[in-house]
Amino acid sequence: MKQVLFFSFLSCISAVVVVPFVIHFSEKKKWLDMPDGKRKVHVKPVPHLGGIALFLAFFLAVFFLSLLGYFSFPFYLLAGGGVIFLTGLIDDLLFLPPWGKLIGQTLGALILIAGGVTIQFFTLPWDTMIYLGNWGYPLTLLWIVGITNALNLIDGMDGLSAGIGAIASFTLGIIAWQEGRIEPAVLSFLLTGATVGFLFYNFPPAKIFLGDSGALFLGGMLATISVQGAVKSAATFTLAIPILILGVPILDTFFAIIRRSKNHLPVSSADRGHLHHRLLERGYSPRRVVVLFYIISIFLGVIAIIVNTFVRNGTYSLLLLLLLFALFWRWGKSLGVFDIPEGKKTVEKS
Repeated sequence: MKQVLFFSFLSCISAVVVVPFVIHFSEKKKWLDMPDGKRKVHVKPVPHLGGIALFLAFFLAVFFLSLLGYFSFPFYLLAGGGVIFLTGLIDDLLFLPPWGKLIGQTLGALILIAGGVTIQFFTLPWDTMIYLGNWGYPLTLLWIVGITNALNLIDGMDGLSAGIGAIASFTLGIIAWQEGRIEPAVLSFLLTGATVGFLFYNFPPAKIFLGDSGALFLGGMLATISVQGAVKSAATFTLAIPILILGVPILDTFFAIIRRSKNHLPVSSADRGHLHHRLLERGYSPRRVVVLFYIISIFLGVIAIIVNTFVRNGTYSLLLLLLLFALFWRWGKSLGVFDIPEGKKTVEKS
Protein backbone atom coordinates (compact mmCIF):
# COMPACT_ATOMS: atom_id res chain seq x y z
CA MET A 1 0.00 0.00 0.00
CA LYS A 2 2.88 2.38 0.73
CA GLN A 3 4.21 1.91 -2.80
CA VAL A 4 0.74 2.57 -4.23
CA LEU A 5 0.50 5.82 -2.25
CA PHE A 6 4.01 6.75 -3.42
CA PHE A 7 3.05 6.30 -7.06
CA SER A 8 -0.19 8.20 -6.48
CA PHE A 9 2.03 11.01 -5.22
CA LEU A 10 4.21 10.54 -8.31
CA SER A 11 1.10 10.82 -10.47
CA CYS A 12 0.23 14.07 -8.68
CA ILE A 13 3.74 15.49 -9.11
CA SER A 14 3.76 14.46 -12.77
CA ALA A 15 0.61 16.52 -13.37
CA VAL A 16 2.07 19.47 -11.45
CA VAL A 17 5.18 19.36 -13.65
CA VAL A 18 3.46 18.75 -16.99
CA VAL A 19 0.65 21.33 -16.70
CA PRO A 20 2.89 24.45 -17.04
CA PHE A 21 4.29 23.08 -20.31
CA VAL A 22 0.76 22.50 -21.61
CA ILE A 23 -0.21 26.05 -20.57
CA HIS A 24 2.82 27.54 -22.33
CA PHE A 25 2.27 25.47 -25.48
CA SER A 26 -1.44 26.31 -25.59
CA GLU A 27 -0.79 30.04 -25.22
CA LYS A 28 1.88 29.91 -27.91
CA LYS A 29 -0.49 28.18 -30.33
CA LYS A 30 -3.45 30.35 -29.25
CA TRP A 31 -5.41 27.25 -28.26
CA LEU A 32 -7.54 29.09 -25.72
CA ASP A 33 -11.11 28.96 -24.47
CA MET A 34 -12.54 32.39 -25.19
CA PRO A 35 -15.19 33.96 -22.93
CA ASP A 36 -18.56 34.47 -24.59
CA GLY A 37 -20.55 36.43 -22.01
CA LYS A 38 -23.30 33.79 -22.16
CA ARG A 39 -22.97 30.26 -20.80
CA LYS A 40 -19.26 30.43 -19.95
CA VAL A 41 -18.37 32.00 -16.63
CA HIS A 42 -14.70 32.93 -17.19
CA VAL A 43 -13.86 36.47 -18.30
CA LYS A 44 -10.48 36.04 -20.01
CA PRO A 45 -8.97 33.53 -22.46
CA VAL A 46 -7.78 30.35 -20.70
CA PRO A 47 -5.88 27.34 -22.12
CA HIS A 48 -8.21 24.36 -22.39
CA LEU A 49 -5.98 21.38 -23.13
CA GLY A 50 -5.56 20.22 -19.53
CA GLY A 51 -6.63 16.74 -20.56
CA ILE A 52 -3.17 16.23 -22.06
CA ALA A 53 -1.52 16.64 -18.65
CA LEU A 54 -4.10 14.43 -16.92
CA PHE A 55 -3.73 11.67 -19.52
CA LEU A 56 0.08 11.70 -19.42
CA ALA A 57 0.37 11.88 -15.63
CA PHE A 58 -2.06 9.01 -15.09
CA PHE A 59 -0.56 6.60 -17.60
CA LEU A 60 3.00 7.44 -16.58
CA ALA A 61 2.19 6.24 -13.06
CA VAL A 62 0.31 3.20 -14.40
CA PHE A 63 3.33 2.28 -16.53
CA PHE A 64 5.80 2.42 -13.64
CA LEU A 65 3.56 0.38 -11.35
CA SER A 66 3.14 -2.27 -14.05
CA LEU A 67 6.94 -2.46 -14.33
CA LEU A 68 7.05 -3.27 -10.61
CA GLY A 69 4.68 -6.16 -11.18
CA TYR A 70 1.55 -4.87 -9.47
CA PHE A 71 -0.41 -5.78 -12.59
CA SER A 72 0.07 -6.24 -16.30
CA PHE A 73 -0.06 -2.96 -18.15
CA PRO A 74 -3.75 -2.43 -19.07
CA PHE A 75 -3.44 -1.87 -22.81
CA TYR A 76 -7.23 -2.02 -23.13
CA LEU A 77 -7.40 0.96 -20.77
CA LEU A 78 -4.81 2.91 -22.76
CA ALA A 79 -6.56 2.11 -26.06
CA GLY A 80 -10.14 2.74 -24.92
CA GLY A 81 -9.28 5.72 -22.73
CA GLY A 82 -7.02 7.03 -25.48
CA VAL A 83 -9.83 7.02 -28.04
CA ILE A 84 -12.12 8.88 -25.62
CA PHE A 85 -9.32 11.35 -24.84
CA LEU A 86 -8.55 11.94 -28.55
CA THR A 87 -12.25 12.47 -29.25
CA GLY A 88 -12.28 15.28 -26.72
CA LEU A 89 -8.97 16.67 -27.97
CA ILE A 90 -10.25 16.87 -31.55
CA ASP A 91 -13.34 18.66 -30.26
CA ASP A 92 -11.17 21.10 -28.27
CA LEU A 93 -9.05 21.95 -31.31
CA LEU A 94 -11.38 21.60 -34.31
CA PHE A 95 -14.92 21.14 -32.92
CA LEU A 96 -16.90 17.95 -33.34
CA PRO A 97 -20.70 17.81 -33.76
CA PRO A 98 -22.54 15.91 -31.00
CA TRP A 99 -22.86 12.80 -33.17
CA GLY A 100 -19.11 12.87 -33.82
CA LYS A 101 -18.33 12.93 -30.10
CA LEU A 102 -20.84 10.15 -29.50
CA ILE A 103 -19.17 7.96 -32.12
CA GLY A 104 -15.75 8.51 -30.52
CA GLN A 105 -17.05 7.80 -27.03
CA THR A 106 -18.85 4.69 -28.23
CA LEU A 107 -15.75 3.37 -29.98
CA GLY A 108 -13.66 3.95 -26.84
CA ALA A 109 -16.29 2.24 -24.69
CA LEU A 110 -16.41 -0.76 -27.05
CA ILE A 111 -12.63 -1.15 -26.76
CA LEU A 112 -12.90 -1.08 -22.97
CA ILE A 113 -15.70 -3.68 -23.10
CA ALA A 114 -13.58 -5.86 -25.39
CA GLY A 115 -10.84 -5.60 -22.75
CA GLY A 116 -13.12 -7.09 -20.11
CA VAL A 117 -14.93 -4.09 -18.65
CA THR A 118 -18.44 -5.51 -18.38
CA ILE A 119 -21.33 -5.43 -15.94
CA GLN A 120 -22.03 -9.12 -15.52
CA PHE A 121 -24.80 -9.15 -12.95
CA PHE A 122 -27.17 -7.05 -10.86
CA THR A 123 -27.51 -7.52 -7.15
CA LEU A 124 -30.99 -6.23 -6.37
CA PRO A 125 -32.81 -5.74 -3.08
CA TRP A 126 -34.58 -8.73 -1.54
CA ASP A 127 -31.46 -10.91 -2.04
CA THR A 128 -32.01 -11.19 -5.76
CA MET A 129 -29.11 -11.58 -8.20
CA ILE A 130 -29.66 -11.31 -11.94
CA TYR A 131 -26.98 -12.46 -14.34
CA LEU A 132 -27.16 -10.36 -17.47
CA GLY A 133 -25.40 -12.52 -20.03
CA ASN A 134 -25.13 -10.68 -23.36
CA TRP A 135 -27.36 -7.88 -22.03
CA GLY A 136 -24.39 -6.80 -19.93
CA TYR A 137 -22.61 -5.43 -22.99
CA PRO A 138 -25.16 -2.75 -24.01
CA LEU A 139 -25.69 -1.86 -20.36
CA THR A 140 -21.95 -1.36 -19.86
CA LEU A 141 -21.80 0.71 -23.04
CA LEU A 142 -24.63 2.91 -21.78
CA TRP A 143 -22.93 3.31 -18.39
CA ILE A 144 -19.52 4.28 -19.81
CA VAL A 145 -20.90 6.72 -22.39
CA GLY A 146 -23.35 8.16 -19.83
CA ILE A 147 -20.77 8.81 -17.10
CA THR A 148 -18.27 10.11 -19.67
CA ASN A 149 -20.79 12.74 -20.77
CA ALA A 150 -21.91 13.48 -17.21
CA LEU A 151 -18.40 14.59 -16.20
CA ASN A 152 -18.22 16.72 -19.34
CA LEU A 153 -21.59 18.36 -18.68
CA ILE A 154 -20.60 19.58 -15.21
CA ASP A 155 -17.28 20.94 -16.46
CA GLY A 156 -18.63 24.47 -16.51
CA MET A 157 -16.66 26.08 -13.70
CA ASP A 158 -13.07 26.27 -12.55
CA GLY A 159 -12.20 23.16 -10.57
CA LEU A 160 -15.69 21.67 -10.59
CA SER A 161 -15.36 18.56 -12.76
CA ALA A 162 -11.77 17.84 -11.71
CA GLY A 163 -12.52 18.22 -8.00
CA ILE A 164 -15.63 16.05 -8.09
CA GLY A 165 -13.70 13.53 -10.21
CA ALA A 166 -10.87 13.38 -7.67
CA ILE A 167 -13.29 12.81 -4.79
CA ALA A 168 -15.17 10.14 -6.74
CA SER A 169 -11.97 8.42 -7.79
CA PHE A 170 -10.62 8.29 -4.24
CA THR A 171 -13.92 6.91 -2.94
CA LEU A 172 -14.03 4.28 -5.69
CA GLY A 173 -10.50 3.29 -4.68
CA ILE A 174 -11.54 2.73 -1.07
CA ILE A 175 -14.58 0.68 -2.12
CA ALA A 176 -12.51 -1.46 -4.49
CA TRP A 177 -9.85 -2.00 -1.80
CA GLN A 178 -12.54 -3.08 0.67
CA GLU A 179 -13.77 -5.65 -1.83
CA GLY A 180 -10.28 -6.99 -2.53
CA ARG A 181 -10.22 -5.69 -6.09
CA ILE A 182 -6.66 -4.42 -6.03
CA GLU A 183 -6.15 -3.37 -9.65
CA PRO A 184 -9.15 -1.00 -9.90
CA ALA A 185 -8.27 0.30 -6.42
CA VAL A 186 -4.73 1.14 -7.51
CA LEU A 187 -5.96 2.72 -10.75
CA SER A 188 -8.40 4.83 -8.71
CA PHE A 189 -5.67 6.17 -6.45
CA LEU A 190 -3.40 6.93 -9.41
CA LEU A 191 -6.23 8.81 -11.12
CA THR A 192 -6.87 10.70 -7.88
CA GLY A 193 -3.22 11.74 -7.72
CA ALA A 194 -3.16 12.99 -11.31
CA THR A 195 -6.42 14.91 -10.85
CA VAL A 196 -5.30 16.52 -7.59
CA GLY A 197 -2.07 17.62 -9.27
CA PHE A 198 -4.09 19.18 -12.09
CA LEU A 199 -6.32 20.95 -9.54
CA PHE A 200 -3.35 23.04 -8.39
CA TYR A 201 -3.83 24.96 -11.65
CA ASN A 202 -7.57 24.42 -12.15
CA PHE A 203 -9.01 25.58 -8.83
CA PRO A 204 -10.60 29.04 -9.22
CA PRO A 205 -9.28 31.22 -10.65
CA ALA A 206 -8.14 28.57 -13.13
CA LYS A 207 -4.94 28.87 -15.15
CA ILE A 208 -6.04 25.98 -17.37
CA PHE A 209 -9.24 24.02 -18.09
CA LEU A 210 -9.72 20.28 -18.47
CA GLY A 211 -11.32 20.83 -21.85
CA ASP A 212 -13.37 18.10 -23.46
CA SER A 213 -10.24 15.94 -23.69
CA GLY A 214 -9.80 15.97 -19.91
CA ALA A 215 -13.45 15.86 -18.88
CA LEU A 216 -14.29 12.99 -21.25
CA PHE A 217 -11.17 11.06 -20.28
CA LEU A 218 -11.83 11.54 -16.57
CA GLY A 219 -15.45 10.45 -16.99
CA GLY A 220 -14.43 7.42 -19.04
CA MET A 221 -11.88 6.32 -16.45
CA LEU A 222 -14.32 6.77 -13.56
CA ALA A 223 -16.96 4.75 -15.41
CA THR A 224 -14.45 1.99 -16.14
CA ILE A 225 -13.04 1.84 -12.63
CA SER A 226 -16.52 1.83 -11.10
CA VAL A 227 -17.45 -1.20 -13.20
CA GLN A 228 -14.26 -3.06 -12.33
CA GLY A 229 -14.45 -2.22 -8.64
CA ALA A 230 -17.77 -1.11 -7.16
CA VAL A 231 -20.27 -2.63 -9.61
CA LYS A 232 -18.65 -6.08 -9.47
CA SER A 233 -19.20 -6.23 -5.71
CA ALA A 234 -22.22 -8.42 -4.93
CA ALA A 235 -22.47 -7.32 -1.30
CA THR A 236 -25.41 -4.94 -1.65
CA PHE A 237 -27.71 -3.30 -4.21
CA THR A 238 -25.16 -3.25 -7.02
CA LEU A 239 -25.69 0.18 -8.57
CA ALA A 240 -26.29 1.99 -5.27
CA ILE A 241 -22.56 2.45 -4.60
CA PRO A 242 -21.39 3.97 -7.93
CA ILE A 243 -24.57 6.04 -8.20
CA LEU A 244 -23.88 7.53 -4.76
CA ILE A 245 -20.22 8.18 -5.54
CA LEU A 246 -21.01 9.81 -8.90
CA GLY A 247 -24.24 11.34 -7.64
CA VAL A 248 -23.52 14.98 -8.50
CA PRO A 249 -22.72 14.53 -12.23
CA ILE A 250 -25.45 11.88 -12.62
CA LEU A 251 -28.13 14.11 -11.09
CA ASP A 252 -27.03 17.22 -12.95
CA THR A 253 -27.15 15.28 -16.22
CA PHE A 254 -30.58 13.90 -15.33
CA PHE A 255 -31.83 17.43 -14.60
CA ALA A 256 -30.36 18.68 -17.89
CA ILE A 257 -32.14 15.99 -19.90
CA ILE A 258 -35.49 16.86 -18.29
CA ARG A 259 -34.90 20.61 -18.68
CA ARG A 260 -33.98 20.44 -22.35
CA SER A 261 -36.77 18.01 -23.20
CA LYS A 262 -39.28 20.20 -21.37
CA ASN A 263 -38.10 23.27 -23.30
CA HIS A 264 -38.02 21.44 -26.65
CA LEU A 265 -34.23 21.69 -27.00
CA PRO A 266 -31.88 18.97 -28.24
CA VAL A 267 -30.40 16.98 -25.36
CA SER A 268 -26.93 17.78 -26.78
CA SER A 269 -27.52 21.54 -26.58
CA ALA A 270 -25.97 23.67 -23.85
CA ASP A 271 -27.63 26.12 -21.49
CA ARG A 272 -27.23 28.00 -18.22
CA GLY A 273 -29.60 25.79 -16.27
CA HIS A 274 -27.04 23.59 -14.52
CA LEU A 275 -26.89 23.50 -10.73
CA HIS A 276 -23.72 25.60 -10.63
CA HIS A 277 -25.26 28.25 -12.92
CA ARG A 278 -28.31 28.49 -10.66
CA LEU A 279 -26.16 28.92 -7.56
CA LEU A 280 -24.13 31.66 -9.28
CA GLU A 281 -27.39 33.44 -10.10
CA ARG A 282 -28.26 33.27 -6.40
CA GLY A 283 -25.16 35.31 -5.61
CA TYR A 284 -22.71 32.53 -4.67
CA SER A 285 -19.11 33.19 -5.63
CA PRO A 286 -17.43 30.64 -7.95
CA ARG A 287 -15.26 29.38 -5.09
CA ARG A 288 -18.25 28.93 -2.79
CA VAL A 289 -20.11 27.00 -5.48
CA VAL A 290 -17.15 24.69 -6.13
CA VAL A 291 -16.52 24.08 -2.42
CA LEU A 292 -20.22 23.37 -1.87
CA PHE A 293 -20.17 20.69 -4.55
CA TYR A 294 -16.98 19.25 -3.06
CA ILE A 295 -18.75 18.97 0.31
CA ILE A 296 -21.77 17.29 -1.30
CA SER A 297 -19.51 14.85 -3.17
CA ILE A 298 -17.56 14.02 0.00
CA PHE A 299 -20.84 13.49 1.87
CA LEU A 300 -22.13 11.11 -0.80
CA GLY A 301 -18.78 9.32 -0.88
CA VAL A 302 -18.82 8.79 2.89
CA ILE A 303 -22.40 7.48 2.66
CA ALA A 304 -21.29 5.06 -0.07
CA ILE A 305 -18.44 3.74 2.09
CA ILE A 306 -20.76 3.33 5.09
CA VAL A 307 -23.35 1.52 2.96
CA ASN A 308 -20.71 -0.79 1.50
CA THR A 309 -19.23 -1.51 4.94
CA PHE A 310 -22.25 -1.84 7.20
CA VAL A 311 -25.49 -1.90 5.19
CA ARG A 312 -25.59 -5.36 3.65
CA ASN A 313 -29.35 -5.23 3.21
CA GLY A 314 -30.11 -4.21 -0.37
CA THR A 315 -33.56 -2.93 0.55
CA TYR A 316 -32.10 -0.35 2.93
CA SER A 317 -29.59 0.71 0.26
CA LEU A 318 -32.41 1.26 -2.23
CA LEU A 319 -34.51 3.22 0.26
CA LEU A 320 -31.53 5.42 1.15
CA LEU A 321 -30.88 6.06 -2.54
CA LEU A 322 -34.51 7.02 -3.13
CA LEU A 323 -34.49 9.32 -0.09
CA LEU A 324 -31.36 11.14 -1.26
CA PHE A 325 -32.80 11.40 -4.78
CA ALA A 326 -35.99 12.97 -3.41
CA LEU A 327 -33.96 15.51 -1.40
CA PHE A 328 -31.83 16.49 -4.38
CA TRP A 329 -34.92 16.65 -6.59
CA ARG A 330 -36.52 19.18 -4.22
CA TRP A 331 -33.28 21.15 -4.01
CA GLY A 332 -32.91 21.23 -7.80
CA LYS A 333 -36.53 22.24 -8.27
CA SER A 334 -36.14 25.07 -5.74
CA LEU A 335 -33.15 26.32 -7.74
CA GLY A 336 -35.13 26.19 -11.00
CA VAL A 337 -32.99 23.59 -12.78
CA PHE A 338 -35.95 22.44 -14.87
CA ASP A 339 -36.40 25.85 -16.49
CA ILE A 340 -34.31 27.96 -18.84
CA PRO A 341 -34.31 31.74 -18.31
CA GLU A 342 -36.32 33.60 -20.92
CA GLY A 343 -34.18 34.91 -23.73
CA LYS A 344 -31.54 32.20 -23.20
CA LYS A 345 -33.22 29.32 -25.00
CA THR A 346 -30.49 29.03 -27.58
CA VAL A 347 -28.62 26.02 -28.81
CA GLU A 348 -24.91 26.26 -28.19
CA LYS A 349 -21.95 23.92 -28.44
CA SER A 350 -22.11 21.52 -25.48
